[in-house]
Amino acid sequence: MKISVNSPSKAIDLTLTLSCGQVFRWLQYGDSWVGTIGNTLVKIRQRKGYLEVQSSHPILRSTISDYLRLDDDLESIISELSKDIFFRQVAYEVRGLRILRQDPWECLISYICSRNSRISMIRRVLNNMCRRFGEKVTLDRYTTYTFPRPEEILSVKPSELIGCGLRYGRRQAEEIKSAAELVHRGTLDFNMLKKMPYPEAKTELTSLCRGVGSKVADCVLLFSLEKLEAFPIDLWVARAMVTIYHKHLDKHLVKRIHSNPHLSNADYERLSMFARDRFGHYAGYAQEYLYHWIRTKTVECES
Repeated sequence: MKISVNSPSKAIDLTLTLSCGQVFRWLQYGDSWVGTIGNTLVKIRQRKGYLEVQSSHPILRSTISDYLRLDDDLESIISELSKDIFFRQVAYEVRGLRILRQDPWECLISYICSRNSRISMIRRVLNNMCRRFGEKVTLDRYTTYTFPRPEEILSVKPSELIGCGLRYGRRQAEEIKSAAELVHRGTLDFNMLKKMPYPEAKTELTSLCRGVGSKVADCVLLFSLEKLEAFPIDLWVARAMVTIYHKHLDKHLVKRIHSNPHLSNADYERLSMFARDRFGHYAGYAQEYLYHWIRTKTVECES
């Protein structure tokens, strides 16, 4: 299958998009990326002007395009964000990075597992969960496992989840099982959250789900629930914001971030509100660009 990405509005840098920290289980093999979309193992290779796709099971072209958010007019998004003169260089250096449209259940559990953990650790925990509780899928020489459904998580003991390497052990295992129960019963309705305005959806998510604070909620809302104005903030994004916008932020907030980038709830909301006011509906795209940009700059400075 070939998917055209020849126009500026559909431009994508597949490597940037799949390696920038918004998703954890895609792996690069040479010039190809291999991962799962739903229950299907997918191999994607970027060519000039198009994506070449192979899959373990029949999959619609629209399913791939939907996952990669090729319906987002990237040219217009960059043009809108670049009205901020301080952001233009960031946008220029991170061309082609797209927000993904992930499965909400997998995204929720992934970010519950992500708290205070490196990407490599998150990937290891999730791969362990999939290997133990998911289903095996194969494409040519590639093998992986599907993400376990809520019903599959409910059928396992907390100790089995802990055995996957959860950083916070039993507490995190119980948070995962609680989320599975909410989804299984329909109490947590992802389709309803998609229809809600951002503030109400965030309140619903944080009030229902154990282990879901502002940052985890913003990640889930941005990466799986159509809230492109969500602006998740970790220490990298906080660092990027004070690097670029220190003259526009409250000096006491800047000082606190310099001394301790782990934000209080109040400072998180202040910085998040500043970003949404500045970047508007596409604040989530700005966040992901800033995240990649500051990590790249830090590596360059340290090397």
